[in-house]
Amino acid sequence: MVNSDQLVVAHMGERDGAPYLIDCRRAALESERDTAKVLAKLVKDMAVQDKQCSYVLNRKDYNLHLVEAPEVEASELRAAVRWKIKDLLDMKVEDAAIDVFRVPEDAYRGREMVYVVAALKSRIKSVVDMVTSSGLELAVIDIPELVMKNLSGCFIDDANGVAFMDLRRNGSTMNITRGGELYLSRRINTQLDPDVMNSAEWSDLKDRLVLEIQRSLDYYESQMGQSPINRIVIGQRQHDGQALTETLNGLLNADVSVLDLAEYIKSEVRLTPETQQIGMAAIGATLRGKNKISKTDSSEQEAA
Repeated sequence: MVNSDQLVVAHMGERDGAPYLIDCRRAALESERDTAKVLAKLVKDMAVQDKQCSYVLNRKDYNLHLVEAPEVEASELRAAVRWKIKDLLDMKVEDAAIDVFRVPEDAYRGREMVYVVAALKSRIKSVVDMVTSSGLELAVIDIPELVMKNLSGCFIDDANGVAFMDLRRNGSTMNITRGGELYLSRRINTQLDPDVMNSAEWSDLKDRLVLEIQRSLDYYESQMGQSPINRIVIGQRQHDGQALTETLNGLLNADVSVLDLAEYIKSEVRLTPETQQIGMAAIGATLRGKNKISKTDSSEQEAA
């Protein structure tokens, strides 16, 4: 996972059929131009040369659009969508790399909808070249919304629907899933620093955050015709995950909890709240295709 000021690499394996975190490291970036050099050093230091990897795009590197699916064969969908969204793009359509993932059939009252991911072909090529030159084998280029879907699919019971939120300073996201399917993904515009609850702006930010959350839940229920969401899970935060959860519990008509990856993943790295927030996207990227995972035994986790 690469942001404008840091790069995070998580090395995951399996133990007893469950995901196992072998290593997770962060490196600061003085400039994005340093990314290739810093990644190559991390790969060497972590001794993960020739390992397959998933690369998570920075939010500024792609656009995500929800559009009605063209009435074409599945094999023609990507090409048809490319021209359908050309006026929505901030790049020339011929310069765009396009991917598509469908929304469940019952999500929009019978209308067939798809999410479309668009990124510059040149950016995708630079990612491929950088990862390859670092010594890793690139398997997947992913986006944060789908990485969050991996996490909720593995660790959160969403049989009756759940809203999963990743709340950060540089961009927050809410996913609503049910039965492992992504129904709605929305950006949360309220910026939340790691110590936001101690800031003078917290009162105003709190009201804004609650309003954004409630609007998304109302949209899911009223515009999409779905049953109300009664459970919200937030990704771990560096300092205030539990306090923020308790605050939101008192302001929203839903049960709010925090996802503690340490309850599910055995690890050679101590999964502190800070490590979890920093490494969440990198860890989630390794979970594509994984099924529901039970909580680990607490005594085993403490000894890891």
